[in-house]
Parts: sequence; structure tokens; C-alpha cells
Amino acid sequence: MISGATTLFSWTLRMDSKSIMPHVVRAGFAFLILIAIGTTLGDVFGVNRAGLEFFKAICFLNFLLITVSGISYFVSALTEEKDSGTFALLQLAGMTPLAITLGKSTSRLVTSLMLLVIQLPFTLLSITLGGILWQQVIAAYLALAAWMILVANLALLCSAKCATSGRAAALCGTVLLLYFALPPICSGFLAAVPPATMNPTLSRILAEVPALFSVISINDRLSDILQIGGDYSLATTQFWASCGLGGFFFTVSTVMLNYWTRPSENGGTESSGALRRWSLERTWKLPIAWKEFHFYTGGRSFFLTKLFGGFILLAGFYALQQTETGDVHLTLKGDLGWNAFLTFVAILSVELVLYASGCLFHELRQSTQSTLAMAPHTPTRILLEKTLGCLIAVAPSLILIGITSIIGYQGIRRNMELLTVDQTEPSDLIITYILLMSLSCHIAALLSLYTRWAALPLTALFTFTGFFCLAAPIYLIGPLTRMFARSQHIPMVSTFSWLVTAFWVWLLVLLPLQIWIRDRWIAVTRQ
Repeated sequence: MISGATTLFSWTLRMDSKSIMPHVVRAGFAFLILIAIGTTLGDVFGVNRAGLEFFKAICFLNFLLITVSGISYFVSALTEEKDSGTFALLQLAGMTPLAITLGKSTSRLVTSLMLLVIQLPFTLLSITLGGILWQQVIAAYLALAAWMILVANLALLCSAKCATSGRAAALCGTVLLLYFALPPICSGFLAAVPPATMNPTLSRILAEVPALFSVISINDRLSDILQIGGDYSLATTQFWASCGLGGFFFTVSTVMLNYWTRPSENGGTESSGALRRWSLERTWKLPIAWKEFHFYTGGRSFFLTKLFGGFILLAGFYALQQTETGDVHLTLKGDLGWNAFLTFVAILSVELVLYASGCLFHELRQSTQSTLAMAPHTPTRILLEKTLGCLIAVAPSLILIGITSIIGYQGIRRNMELLTVDQTEPSDLIITYILLMSLSCHIAALLSLYTRWAALPLTALFTFTGFFCLAAPIYLIGPLTRMFARSQHIPMVSTFSWLVTAFWVWLLVLLPLQIWIRDRWIAVTRQ
């Protein structure tokens, strides 16, 4: 067993060292660190504790990268073998569950921890900039390492339980969303509900939830480390609790691996589709869009499940409003409408990026790109139909956003006006969001044709960087085009402004990416 574990572990490390994309990710992250250094040095004479501000930016980038890696890189440790049908071959080779989990998951964790280690020479520069001690730097990196261990083993548990990478990513993303959202929801619910109207036992349980989550909260730990007079201990409760919980997830994954993969060995992975979908209707006139909708995004059953779940979430906002005000309204008052709107927009954003990063990679993983290319359609039409199938799948989120925009219009309008600057309108925020999401989806689709695991982390990093380069120009094109339209007496000023902004962004940014994606797709179908 030890021989098999070490063999698979060393082979995975060698493949990672020979692959180009992991080094590209590390180089990209180093570039972001360089940007943070340059920004800090530019303000070194105008900002107190410049080293502390620089290190805060580094910690935020690390936290973002680790969290996104949980639903993209770590989560495919075992499901990539299940997707390609080679998991049974590992078992036939005499690999025990411990050897498989150590070789496939722990090797990825080791290479990711190396990314934290190589940052130390750069981040020690923050000490010379002032405002931070070396104890704070080491304590922060230990906290981030514990968070990485927790996320990696949570992703391993999801990868062992689920049959495909998509389901594992969805499960891991849901757990992480609950991890971040449950404490503030419980605190807000307790603050909104009068104590006399709630069961004392339930009230006590809800009051203990934020304290329980704070034990393993990376946000609370980093805030404590980076404040003046905080706890600079190298190994605190957060470190040991995160490592212990990660070890528990690893143990459960190892013990239950054979049980959870038994149906897939008997053909359960394919036959389980009958439990998730009812019988399919006849093929549409756009067959590739039909295939994408039913066999990649989950089909009609998952479509209705998302729609039903969204209405339940919307009903929760209504229940919270009734609890706060005591009245029943058809509209969401105050900030509740804005919060509901942001919730559904966030869900839509996650769906779009996940579908964009997976729809083409799904064909590569199943080795069906050459078969798909034999269809009597041009590569452009194939890509457009796949896009259409994914867009149909996100219709529930769009429907819920539309409903929320109607019932919470006043609160949404007021909050959007607070975010605008001189000569801009709330509609400029909407068009900026649409164009930036289009950019993110194009980047995710392109990267998925080059790398098997890093599409989502790289998309997050590139979008984070591109946001500062593109958001301001896109946001300011609207006022300039409206001034021009008014001077030339052009009707429908806002519509004209949107069309001009969308055209230039498409021509200068999105069109080159679309051509690049098409050419890369043609290249991989000929391999």
C-alpha cells in the first residue's frame, strides 16, 4: 500500500512539475504580487503603515485563490478519474483507497502549499515598508495554510461522493457558500426577531452558530492578526481546528471511497441519469444546444429544481420582511429588495462562469471533441449552439432577477443611485456588469481549452486584474456617448449609449477572444 501511495504521489508531483499551466498560475500570482508592491510603493509617502496595507492585499489574494481552487482544482482530484473511466483501473492496479486519496489529492495540496512558501521572500518586504511584524507574517501564512488544508479536504470529500466534477464543484461551492453566509444570516435573524416570539432553545442554538463558525473562520483570524495589538500566536485554535476538520474530511473520504464509487463500477454513473431526468423530448432543430442543455447542464429537472429553489429563497426574504415589519406586502421594502437582487445576481455569475469553464472542457475530458466536430456544422455554429444551451440553463436565475427587480424596484434603484458618480446612471452599472461577465466567460472558455484544472482560478485572477483596467473605461463611455447624443439631438440617448459601449467592447476585447476560442477549438478537434 505504501509503495502504491508513494508511486502515485511522486508521479502526480512529476506531472505537475512538467506541466506548463501550474507554472503559469504561479507566475500570474507573482505578477499580481508585483502589482501590489508597485501600488504600495507609489503611495508609500502618503499612507501610514504601507507594509501592513501591502500585506493585507497579499492575504486577500491568497484567500481568494484558495477558495476558488476549492471548487475547481482540488474538487477534481478523484472525479477526473471517474469522468475518464480510469478509476476502476487504479483499483485493478492494487491501489487502496488511502493510496488513491494520498496520491491524487495530497499531492495537489503539497504543490499548492508550495505556492504559499515561495511568497515569503516577497511578503517579507512588507516588514521593511513598516506597520507589520514578522510574527504577523508567519501567523497569517499559517492561518492561510490551515484554510487551504480545510478547503482541499472538503473538496476531496465532495470529489469522492459525487460522480462528476460538475456535481462535486456544485456541492463544494454550496458548502462554502453556507460557511460564509450562515453566521451573518443567523445574526441578522436574531436581531430582526423579537426575543419573546422565539423558542428559547432555538434562539440559543442560533446565537451559538456564529461563535462556532468563528473557531475556523479565516476572515476572523486574519483580522485578528492584522490589527494592532492582535493575537500573533503562530498556532491558534483556528489552525488546529481547521487541520483537524480537514483530517476528518480526509478520513471519511478514504473510508467511504469504495462504497461511494461502487455504483459507478456497476454502471451506476450512467444509469443514475434516469433518476435525475424524466424522459427527453425529441431533438430540437438545434441539436447541439439540445444536447448541451439536457446532458451537461442537467436538463429540465435541474432547471425546475433551480427555479423552485429560487422561489423558496425569495419566500425567505418575504418571511424576513414580515418578521421585521409585521405587515404583508407584495413588494420588498428597504434594503431587502437590494439584498435579494444581489443574491440572485451572484448566483447567476457563478452559474455563467462554471458553465463557461466546463462546457468545452467536458468534451475534452470525455474525448468527444473529434466526434462532435464530425457533425455537419461549422465550428462557429457548434460553439454558438453550446452557448445557447448553457444560456437556457441559466434562465431560472434571469427570471428571478427580473421578478426581484419588479418587487424590489425602489430599494434597488436607490442603492444603484448611491453607487453612481457624476454624469453616470444606474443603467451604466448594468451594462458594465454584463460586459465584464461576458469577458469572464470568454476567458474561462478559452482557458478551459488549455488547462484541465486551472480555468476557474485563472479566470478569477484575470477578471480581478482586468476589472481595474476595463471597468472604469466601460463605466465612463456611457456619459461621453450620452453627451455626444444630446449634442447631435439623437433620440433614445440611453439606448444609443449602451449600443456604442457594447459595440466597442465587443470589437476590441470580445471579438479577438472569440476568434481565439474558435481557432483553439479547431486545433483540439484535430488532435
